[in-house]
Amino acid sequence: MGKSNSNNGVREIALDSYSNFQHLFESYYGRLCAYVFTLTHNHSASEDIVQELFIRLWNDRERIRIQENVLAYLFRASRNAALNYMRGEANRDQNIKKLDVQESVVDRDFLEEEEFVSFLEDCIDDLPDRCQQVFRMSRFEGCKQAEIADQLGTSVKTIKNQIWKSLQYLRTCLEAKDAF
Repeated sequence: MGKSNSNNGVREIALDSYSNFQHLFESYYGRLCAYVFTLTHNHSASEDIVQELFIRLWNDRERIRIQENVLAYLFRASRNAALNYMRGEANRDQNIKKLDVQESVVDRDFLEEEEFVSFLEDCIDDLPDRCQQVFRMSRFEGCKQAEIADQLGTSVKTIKNQIWKSLQYLRTCLEAKDAF
């Protein structure tokens, strides 16, 4: 197609001539896909980019004013679309790498927390039965010292003492396990 024929085709598209649009698509689709592939190195992305280009051409047919020949316009538009695609892919790859790093940090933190909880449970299990009971009621069940004293029939001072001794033992036990 020469310059006048190409631009006449665009005018006909603007006048809703689908047959002329189809002719442009069939004439240039393969060449444009091959050109875009040289930029993206991705066959399916190249086809998607060119298809989107033709969809935009059809949807915006009444507004598009092409001053040069249609082929030059299509090549320039497909190049710009390919560059936008590659920028988007680069950003996506960077974001995926950031996510991978964040996930590994979260996974590592989670594993360290699980390991700490396991060490803590082992140390609590080593406490004398009564200290273990008082400590669990205080720390895991949320009971106040006065409640624990009432339930166990002992003084608040004794409960405070058992909690303090439990905490001292747990610190020593966790340090010995290198849990800190």
